[in-house]
Amino acid sequence: MSAYKKVAKVFVASRVQNLANILRTSTCDIVVEECSLSQNPENPTGISKELEKHVSEIEFLFADPDIIGQVLAHPRNKVKWAQSTFAGLDALFKAIDKLHQLPDVLISRQTGGFGQKMGEYVIGQIIARERKFDIMRDLQKKKNFDGSQLYSYRCLNSLSIGILGFGTIGQEVVRQCKAMNMNVWAAVRDERFDSGENLNHSVDNFVPMSRLNEMLTEVDYLVNVLPSTPKTRGLLSDKLQFCEKKKTIFINIGRGDIVDDNSLITAIQNGWLGGAILDVFNKEPLPSTSELWNLPNVTISPHVSGITFAVETIETFLLNLKLYQDGKELINQNPHLQVKSHQKIPINSNSISYCPGGYVSNTSAILTLLSIKA
Repeated sequence: MSAYKKVAKVFVASRVQNLANILRTSTCDIVVEECSLSQNPENPTGISKELEKHVSEIEFLFADPDIIGQVLAHPRNKVKWAQSTFAGLDALFKAIDKLHQLPDVLISRQTGGFGQKMGEYVIGQIIARERKFDIMRDLQKKKNFDGSQLYSYRCLNSLSIGILGFGTIGQEVVRQCKAMNMNVWAAVRDERFDSGENLNHSVDNFVPMSRLNEMLTEVDYLVNVLPSTPKTRGLLSDKLQFCEKKKTIFINIGRGDIVDDNSLITAIQNGWLGGAILDVFNKEPLPSTSELWNLPNVTISPHVSGITFAVETIETFLLNLKLYQDGKELINQNPHLQVKSHQKIPINSNSISYCPGGYVSNTSAILTLLSIKA
């Protein structure tokens, strides 16, 4: 980008509480148009009724990734720039995957603040499990002062923890674990391990993904922070038996498809895993029929480990708004994608997907997020 570009109106469509109202009070330079997410009864899984009404007017969109995807997939959309409220763009890509040609649109995303929240989730869940907070609560309900079940526990400085995903979020999880004097392992891509690229020395043990089994046999807790990519989907499905040695507790705050449900359930039932703390799932909401709800030693939360706060994502949006109007590159602009296909379509550098050769494939291709380093 080079020339000045005026943004007069921004359409907001998000589940983030009070996003549009707070944005209105944060700037008077733009008109903020909030669109309801109420679904069209004739198309309950598609674009909302109000968004469809305005779709041909929307040039600038501030929305959740699945909603951005729905708008971009609409044939009448005229979006020039879309700012996502979340870091992960899986839902966006899923929505546009069937298009014959990628939309020529600028995408930027929110990343700040997630590491702190997700690290606190991990530490909080570990402390709650080790100190048996669930038993404490049950005893309180029964007005029972017998604490004998609570006498035996492990301090965090006696525990080893393995981190899958060593990007911004993973490194913050590591920092918080080291602050509790835990022994920290991290698994990274083989090429990153070989190059030593940005490998934080506060980690006690690094392993390449090709030797992931070594880490699985040595950790008390295993935390997944990886995004969903073709290389990460099902990564743990045939490996959880290696956790049997230490009865590892699996914490998933990355993406649910790191392991298929049947493999996870089998690992818990067979005692390979000592339990699981799950915030993300293959299918969300988690169906009421899922066996995971009733398995012993399983804690389930509804994808809340890294909730987006309105103030944080508005701060990023306003910074990007100024950059956009000044014709400069945006913060977290256009996450690079690795795309594989026989058909190649030339696009410009402002496209959603950019490759050094200036070409991307059609969206039936496999899209791999590379912006979040594993």
